Amino acid sequence: MSTPVLYREWLGDRYRLVYQWVPEGRGRLLDVGCGNGYFTQWLARKGWQVWGVDHSFLNIQRAHREFPSLHWVVGSALALPFPRASFDVVVCSEVLEHLPDDQAAIDEIARVLKPGGRLILTTPHRGLFAWLDGDNVVNGFFRFLKALRLPKPGGGFFFQRFRWREHRHYSLAEVERLFAQRFRIEEIFLSGLLLYPLEYLWEKALEAFLGVPLVEQRYRWLRRLRDWEFRLPAGRWAYNLAVRAVRR
Repeated sequence: MSTPVLYREWLGDRYRLVYQWVPEGRGRLLDVGCGNGYFTQWLARKGWQVWGVDHSFLNIQRAHREFPSLHWVVGSALALPFPRASFDVVVCSEVLEHLPDDQAAIDEIARVLKPGGRLILTTPHRGLFAWLDGDNVVNGFFRFLKALRLPKPGGGFFFQRFRWREHRHYSLAEVERLFAQRFRIEEIFLSGLLLYPLEYLWEKALEAFLGVPLVEQRYRWLRRLRDWEFRLPAGRWAYNLAVRAVRR
């Protein structure tokens, strides 16, 4: 579960939900897209032997340094570096929407899960305010500046070394189709409406234009406000989608 935020002392919104959905156990758990490992290490408290995989060498290097007792691997969600039926639980949070082939990722997760194993997945929902997605708004603005060949703050130009893949949002029907062949869906939670995308957009803008880190303590109250809204079911208008499923 990739995140730049140091969740050492508090779990909010999707992190709290995923943690609640992970059962206690003694088998093996994999976090696909584990980022720097700050959330992944929480999952070991449920009793699992925990592995984290991420495409970023720097993320895995940091996770190794911070949490040496856990298992960290550099790898792609589209070609997970593990044998078939290796894990009892897989967590994949806010990763699917970034990948070029989402069905291939779901199939890979199914491959490394044991029959009867659980997948806990979160992804942005195509709700009423999906257009406010912070990544898409900020990066879309950068793409506009790139087209104008404007200078970039700090030197250089926006057309240099700029790549952007749209941050996808999924309808419930699309997620059900992705899961249909290999998983049986146990539970779906659609939540959050406006505060979640607004707060995330604020964070992304601060980071992109002012260089303010997302972990700034003085902005934690915004995340707590976002967490409050995340707890509220919002149906088809929701911004967040969480799925708990069982491998067939």
